[in-house]
Amino acid sequence: MALSLPLRNRLAELTLDAFHDDEARRTLRALARFCEAEGEGLEAGDLARLGGLGWFRVDAGDRLRLEGAHAAQQAALCRRARAATAMLEDVPSPADGPTLLLDRAARLADHGLYFEVHELLEPAWIRAEGEVRTALQGLIQVAVAFHHAENGNPQGTESLLAEGLAKLRASGHALPLPIGTWVAALDAELAGLRAGRPPGSPVPWPRPTETPWRSS
Repeated sequence: MALSLPLRNRLAELTLDAFHDDEARRTLRALARFCEAEGEGLEAGDLARLGGLGWFRVDAGDRLRLEGAHAAQQAALCRRARAATAMLEDVPSPADGPTLLLDRAARLADHGLYFEVHELLEPAWIRAEGEVRTALQGLIQVAVAFHHAENGNPQGTESLLAEGLAKLRASGHALPLPIGTWVAALDAELAGLRAGRPPGSPVPWPRPTETPWRSS
């Protein structure tokens, strides 16, 4: 089951904030602990942080439960919360250089957080110009294609992957990313989709090189 838009968007916001905000990171970790313990035995700090999300109620014995329609989405919510928490275990500091944005995009993608890749890169795409703007849009479209695949939308996967690949072939060299092998693997995935095969395992996202680049 795909997450509802309110849960998906708020969780994505928390995940991106957690790159630089300790309280957002604590909230994500509290959410992961809720998932592991099925809402039981949580400390007061976790209860307070999760209560602030507006998704939960506290039952007898301080057991936390998802409210109403959110309860049916617990498995999907926990899967993404665990992925976000794992991704955040080893992230570079904000001073690590001009390729930080692309490194974070790769880390998100490595953990299957493709909607978050879109949310991370979109502000840079809006500000960018020329080939950099086109290349960033290509990355975003590939991320959205994988997000569609995760949600069982093969038509959306195929169309966004084709559009993203076209942009990357035209201007991917504008970014400090080693995209040659990656684009070839994505081409093979697209050919499979067009032949009627289901989406395969996501192709590993390229990590940036040390080539200087400015995102704005």
